Amino acid sequence: MTDALQGAYRVMRTIRAVEEQVRATGDRRYPSEEALAAGVCLHLDGRDAIAGTHRRHGHRIAKGVDVRAVLAEIRRHPPAVTDTLGGVPLLICGAAIAAKQQNTGGVGVAFLGDGPGTTLEALNLASAWHLPAIFVTEDTGYADRVAGLGVPGVVVDGSDFFAVHEAAGEAVGRARRGGGPTLIEAGFPRHVGDCLQRFRSRVTDSGELREQVLDAIDAEVARLIEDSVSAPGAARDDVETDVYVSY
Repeated sequence: MTDALQGAYRVMRTIRAVEEQVRATGDRRYPSEEALAAGVCLHLDGRDAIAGTHRRHGHRIAKGVDVRAVLAEIRRHPPAVTDTLGGVPLLICGAAIAAKQQNTGGVGVAFLGDGPGTTLEALNLASAWHLPAIFVTEDTGYADRVAGLGVPGVVVDGSDFFAVHEAAGEAVGRARRGGGPTLIEAGFPRHVGDCLQRFRSRVTDSGELREQVLDAIDAEVARLIEDSVSAPGAARDDVETDVYVSY
C-alpha cells in the first residue's frame, strides 16, 4: 500500500510540475485535475485505451507516457489542439468495441472535459452494445441523464484522489467483467494544487506516509522536469517522423 501511495503521489506531482512548466507558454492545459487523471489511469494497463480533449497531457502522463516526450511536444507546438473534441467519446467506443470483439479484457476511457460533441450519442451506443467503456466528464448533470440509458452514473469530487480511485476501480472492474459502461461525473473547486495538498494531508495524518518521503518525491520530480527541459529538441528533419507513441 505504501508503494502504491508513493506512486500515486509521484504521478500527480509530475502532472502538476509539467503544468507549471508550460504555463510560461500561456497554454494552461490541465488546471488542478491531477487527482482525476491519476485516480482513473492507475487502474489501467496495456490492454486499455484512453482519449481526451486538448487538455490531455495529464492523462498521458498518468497512463505512462515519457515526460520528456510530453514536454517536447508542448514546447514545439504550445498552442496546438490536435484532438477532435467532439470525436473523443466515439473514439473510445471504437476502442471498446475492439476490446470486446477480441476478448482482451481491455476498456476504453474517454476524458470529456465539459462533455463535448457526441457524448450522448456515444453513451447511447455504449449502453446498447454493452461496451467496456468509461466516460469521465466535468459537466454537471450527466450522471442523472444517463439513468435513462441504464448506465451507472457516479458523482465524485474530482480533486479527491481517493474518491476518484475508488469510483474508477469499480467502473473498470465492472467493464472488465462484461458489465458495460459507466459515467463518472467529476466536480472541481478549481484551486490549483488543492488535490496534492488533500492527498498529503490524508496520508500524513493517517501515518501512511511521512512528509520527508513526499518531499523527496517532490525533489525527484523537479530534477526530472529540469532534465527534460534541458534535453535537446528534435532535429528539424525528425519533426514529422515517429509521431505516434503507445500508452
